[in-house]
Amino acid sequence: MKKTKRLILTLLLQFTLLVPNVALAGTVEDFGVWGVFIAQGSLDIVSPKLQNYRWGLEGQARFLDDASDFDTGIIGADLGYALAEDIAFWLGYAWVPTSPLEKESFDEHRIRQTLTWSTRLKPLTLSSRTRLEQRFLETGDDTGWRFRQLFKLAYRFPFEARFSLVGSNEIFFNLNDTDWGAENGFDQNRAFGGFGWSFDPGRRVSAVIGYLNQYIRKPSTDNRMNHILSISLLLNF
Repeated sequence: MKKTKRLILTLLLQFTLLVPNVALAGTVEDFGVWGVFIAQGSLDIVSPKLQNYRWGLEGQARFLDDASDFDTGIIGADLGYALAEDIAFWLGYAWVPTSPLEKESFDEHRIRQTLTWSTRLKPLTLSSRTRLEQRFLETGDDTGWRFRQLFKLAYRFPFEARFSLVGSNEIFFNLNDTDWGAENGFDQNRAFGGFGWSFDPGRRVSAVIGYLNQYIRKPSTDNRMNHILSISLLLNF
């Protein structure tokens, strides 16, 4: 069991280190703050017959330009079905108002399909989120297809089960070119490290705060590396 835990931790750290951790030539750096709210639960509150069905709500506000200007918001909702205790498939929609620096604001609409799973190897929890998105921007007519893969590892401290060390890495790939600027291939990478705290023994209400490194490939201009203070509030019903 100890060897398995060490192997999982080593693989996650190696995957995270794939992200560039220093600014490359032609890369613009910035600091920002992201606020994230996520709530999930079972529909058994409506009827016991719906115990395998899940619901999810998401809200985000992102600020860049040294956290002085609003950049992106996300308001999303998902409906899921539990294939097993720790495996679920989700279908959802997100509205993404965006105000990029030095460009006009625009709205983006996303349809998304997501597969989530998790496994516990006390005191470790490994989870995965695999997502396919169809993106519609009002600045163009094409539908952008994007694939995202996230792995997250949480370590609960033996002296305080409510306190955890959290690390994750998510990589994005565009699956096609679009007339609004997406280019087929690697899109961006997000590497996160921080701490989590559960406010109740059942871990229904928790918060995670830490540093997120976002590296974005820009086809027609300088790439970007954003240094983000990420603050998340998570509700699980």
